[in-house]
Amino acid sequence: MPTASQVAAETGSKGSDWPVYRLFGVTLASDFAFANRLAPGVGVPDIRFSCSDRVDPRIDLDPAEARYQSPSRTPSGEPRLCLYHREDCDVLSFSPIADFFLYPERILCRLRDPALAYWVEIYLLGTVLAYWLERSGVLALHASAVVIEDQAVGFLASNGGGKSSLAAGLMQGGYRLLTDDVLAVSHRAGQLLGHPGYPSMRLWPGEAEHFLGHFEGLPRVLPELPKRRLLVGHPGFGAFCNQAQPLRCIYVPERRDPEAWGSRIEIVPLAPAAALIELVQHSFIPRLVAAAGWQARRLDRLAGMVERVSIRRLRYPSGFGYLPEVGEAIVRDLTDLGGEARYGSRSEVASG
Repeated sequence: MPTASQVAAETGSKGSDWPVYRLFGVTLASDFAFANRLAPGVGVPDIRFSCSDRVDPRIDLDPAEARYQSPSRTPSGEPRLCLYHREDCDVLSFSPIADFFLYPERILCRLRDPALAYWVEIYLLGTVLAYWLERSGVLALHASAVVIEDQAVGFLASNGGGKSSLAAGLMQGGYRLLTDDVLAVSHRAGQLLGHPGYPSMRLWPGEAEHFLGHFEGLPRVLPELPKRRLLVGHPGFGAFCNQAQPLRCIYVPERRDPEAWGSRIEIVPLAPAAALIELVQHSFIPRLVAAAGWQARRLDRLAGMVERVSIRRLRYPSGFGYLPEVGEAIVRDLTDLGGEARYGSRSEVASG
């Protein structure tokens, strides 16, 4: 039976003439037809990505041999995600859609069902590249980020937690998007850097309606879901920053019912232990990191982040109408941070 790398070498072209992109601090060459606009890259690629439904089916993956099986199952009872370690690569298998073979300098996707090919980009730009980053020692957080005064400011939250609407609100105020959904953080020369994702956002119809005035003409992220894909930059919405920026602050949003909470906007610095818990909970692929044996290494890096970056709880009333005031409160808070001790006194902004 051939190894996965032998099959990869026999599949497709070498990719010397492929388009080159830059995202998450990685240079990617690929002939894949991306639905999202990706920022152009230059130089020798770190990764070459190709996808085919002609990969040799003799590369068998038995879930019983998986290092990790997701608790979520397909209707036929298969785990939706499995992680495998092979001699020459790691494999992320998404049943019944595709298998991704991750080598040091190449990612090969074996498409199982061509009718579900639209999932390939979702997985590649999310779980797959997050795994590749973590394997390379780069932290992948579940966060959106904007650039304020040449510094990265992140919003750490799970799906539906408000991170994208906060970023979009600040973009309306003239600040640039750095990333939406995955925030890659590296440590270079004693500094933590937040890396750009790609110039696109995923918004629910109500969010798109608020920020653009419409949503019907925007493409769906997935055919079966209402969420829409929003182009960032001309001729789309807002502006995109395509350069890594020093990571200044991370906010953990907590939306409150305005009928009970009122119109207060509250920003509370988190103590180190609480900040570390939030970072762990909002890692992008925590279960895969643990299954791969990287948890201890990752905790060390997250603890280092807590020492260098301010992690702050942001409580604010739910509703698009409050976002301009929330954005102003964030900018004021960042200005105050310039002279504040690492874990200073509580700051509070009240309005109305």
